Amino acid sequence: MEAKQLSLFTDNLPAKARSCTKFNEDNKVRYLSNALRYRYIQPNDFNSRTFMVFDIDRPTCPDEIRHDRLAPEPTIFVSNPTNRHAHLYYLLKNPVHMNNHSSQKAQRLAAVIEIGLAQRLGADFSYVGLLAKNAIHPDWQILPTTPSAWELGELSEYVDDSVFETPLKQLPEYQTSRNCILFDSVSKWSYRSIRQGWPNYERWHQAVLERVEMHNRQLEKPLDFAEYKHIAKSIARWTHTNFSKHGFAEWQAVQGAKGGKAKGASYQNKRNKAVLMHQQGMSFEKIAKVIGCSPRSVSNWVKAKERSG
Repeated sequence: MEAKQLSLFTDNLPAKARSCTKFNEDNKVRYLSNALRYRYIQPNDFNSRTFMVFDIDRPTCPDEIRHDRLAPEPTIFVSNPTNRHAHLYYLLKNPVHMNNHSSQKAQRLAAVIEIGLAQRLGADFSYVGLLAKNAIHPDWQILPTTPSAWELGELSEYVDDSVFETPLKQLPEYQTSRNCILFDSVSKWSYRSIRQGWPNYERWHQAVLERVEMHNRQLEKPLDFAEYKHIAKSIARWTHTNFSKHGFAEWQAVQGAKGGKAKGASYQNKRNKAVLMHQQGMSFEKIAKVIGCSPRSVSNWVKAKERSG
């Protein structure tokens, strides 16, 4: 089992990863082959979530997670043999991408599930998720689990319904949710602001970065520069490409041509997402709460899809 855990770990790390042995001394980005020599490593790149990682800041073991917490089986259980504190890795079958081109609903769903799992696991909410225990480093111990990857829908079954019913901004700030809140806030500002002047890219990127820094300071647990600079870069690139004078004029023309088709397309998109979530194992009730409709509608959409093949 340990060999499979380590294989799932190393095969799914980013090609370049931040790593260190002492947080304040040698913390920098390295090629993976070199980064794996250090005690702590960055498990996800800055534009996606392949692993959900939880910091258990108390003595724990797999049996406590399974039987006392009734939590899902971690893909990788990395324990400190001295104090038995641990980092739990959950590998996602389909990584959640974190940029303008990605599904915003998928990002929010992942954020809500991550918060709900942190609550069930009793994880440390001050953990920002940038660095985690390097599973192959000799200072740590790998404890036995049944290592496998998870669908978001499967993980959602371990999350209390109340978490899905609460708006993201009203939930505790935790890892992906901080990214989503920051991304949403600055993206909305950028769509309005770039229409007012269309500066060159360098000036626009600096303006977006300053805005991200301002919103980041308002978070209860701010992200560090290594994380939020990538949010600023993603927003600046996308808006500068799509909302230049020429690009914005084209965008307006396309929006106008859509006319009454927009509502129908939105409805169809909602149906498709509901069917996909059900295929990933989510119940009708949870799907309805996430996408904003009745469980009966979800049931009808799924049955229609099954009849059509």
